[in-house]
Amino acid sequence: MDYIKVKGLQKDEVIGLVKEWIKLYPHSFNPEVNFWFYELADNQVIIGLHDDLSTLAVSLLVIYLTSALKDTSETENVVAYLTVDDNEILLKQNYGRRAKIVAKGTDDDNTGVIILLENNYCVDYYFRGKAHQVKNHDLVFEEPNDVEGIENAAKEEIFVGDVIPKKKIERSLEPDAEPWQKLMWYAICTAVGLGIGFLLVYLYF
Repeated sequence: MDYIKVKGLQKDEVIGLVKEWIKLYPHSFNPEVNFWFYELADNQVIIGLHDDLSTLAVSLLVIYLTSALKDTSETENVVAYLTVDDNEILLKQNYGRRAKIVAKGTDDDNTGVIILLENNYCVDYYFRGKAHQVKNHDLVFEEPNDVEGIENAAKEEIFVGDVIPKKKIERSLEPDAEPWQKLMWYAICTAVGLGIGFLLVYLYF
């Protein structure tokens, strides 16, 4: 099970933040991608993650949730646990391994995550290039015991399709859309591009 454990926020707050995060990437997820939410007895919230979410997407969500916390001094208030099945950040040799993801920084100049694998291989990643190995670290990979079996418990669920309804402009660019609709949007995009180009030429020359 892939999930994020959040400490310091109520379940309704976490659900609201996940919805806001989804809206930041309206074209990135299938409408059928879902998230489910379960509140533990100690006021911690578990976010169940869909299998389609990549390591990069989960890292971005960890950053977003961490930045919403008032107290960011505790580095593990937001922690993700997942099984690596992509190579957006990590190499293919890490497929199938469990990973722990925490935020390393949430400000504009220092936004990054630390990814610790179950074999103690650790990297930091700043969304500006490749991940870099951290050789001397004191992190320990250990999953919490209080999440076992909760995937079968009663929980609240949301789907991307419920947060971001399909728009007319998206339908007009689908393969089976009417030709005149496609032509209209291509013409608009071309006109905007030419206008920006002429403006730049005028300003600089």
